[in-house]
Amino acid sequence: MFALRSLLSPLVIALVTLVLSILGVLRAPFDASGDATLGLARLWAHLILVFSGVKVTVTSRTKLERDQPYVFMANHQSSADIWAVLVAVPVRLRFIAKKQLGRIPFLGWGMQAARFIFIDRTNAQAARRSIDEAKKRIRGGESVVLFPEGTRSRDGVLLPFKRGGFHLALDSEVPIVPIALVGTRAVMPKGALFVRARPVTVLIGEPIVTLGLTAADRHQLASRVRDAIAAMLREHGALPPEATQPQ
Repeated sequence: MFALRSLLSPLVIALVTLVLSILGVLRAPFDASGDATLGLARLWAHLILVFSGVKVTVTSRTKLERDQPYVFMANHQSSADIWAVLVAVPVRLRFIAKKQLGRIPFLGWGMQAARFIFIDRTNAQAARRSIDEAKKRIRGGESVVLFPEGTRSRDGVLLPFKRGGFHLALDSEVPIVPIALVGTRAVMPKGALFVRARPVTVLIGEPIVTLGLTAADRHQLASRVRDAIAAMLREHGALPPEATQPQ
């Protein structure tokens, strides 16, 4: 049964993405906030995970306030990371995603309808505009999610963190919530086409306060967030002591 699910997973992902993206695009003119379409995105993630036999367990060390915007930062190992975060984090959120995803037919259109934020890392001026847009969203009460490594790790090693997200959190003066994703790489490694039925754990850490910090604190803040994610991964046996690259 599990093998059949895995073989059928690309077809199911494509079908669910097609149907829900079209619904999102049709709904967009009547959904200025994008919140209803975000609900479709959560349903998209839920359906894919349930069909694939992937059980997600959520362990949180904090009680997230629904009216408090956050900057969520997670380790990145798989396309399944997005599904896991969507089903595990119950607040208004938008992903900051690379602009190439927005160009993918149906998937990208659905992400645009949900008002995800796209960033062009090759264009500094365009990237700043994206960060400014993220600040506006935070001021409007939305949380944002980003993967500070910037790319998926092929072997589970925690890669160096890029700095843009920390500028965003500092300028917005909102807490950073570290998230450790365990098991997503086994579900769908980078470059894989099939989804495997493996357990996933989402570990939500305690918020790290940025209020009162300045740009001079950026490096220390990045180290705190990275250390928090690494510690949660190690506690669950998902990161050996040596399995990090230098910050």
